[in-house]
Amino acid sequence: MNSQTSNTSDEADAAWLRSLYFLKFRPRSRYEIEKYLKGKNFPFDAVASAIRRLESAGYLNDGDFARLWVENRLRCKPKGAAALRAELKAKGVSEEIIGSTLADMDEKQAAWDAIFPKLRRWHTLDKEAFKKKVAGCLTRRGFHYGLCREIIEKAWQDKDATPSPF
Repeated sequence: MNSQTSNTSDEADAAWLRSLYFLKFRPRSRYEIEKYLKGKNFPFDAVASAIRRLESAGYLNDGDFARLWVENRLRCKPKGAAALRAELKAKGVSEEIIGSTLADMDEKQAAWDAIFPKLRRWHTLDKEAFKKKVAGCLTRRGFHYGLCREIIEKAWQDKDATPSPF
């Protein structure tokens, strides 16, 4: 084996190990791994080799990444489909995968989950102040206007109730 082949193999192994380290913290998209490795000045061949190895080992799958990303967001910090779409797009996930991941999303439940923890703090507000708080919270999280209006009305009617109305 000549030194050029050995050097390429060493770089590919180093890229593989570096990508495993990067994946240790949370799942990543293919784009994130590529960007990370390129930022570490790995050559194109080493990056491509590491990506292939990650995919064949089952460590890298944009469909699984998108599903996990959305599940985590809906559980920890609910956001609207538009915001989730933008986040996944920024992570380099394809439109096809984004569309299929968000297809079954219950955006109404996500909007309710986003404001529900705050209702106890807002229950003493007058109707206009309450509407502003709820609308601000929901629009910052990427929910569309029509849904915001619906949730505001339902929240105002049920602001002292504890269970989810949906």
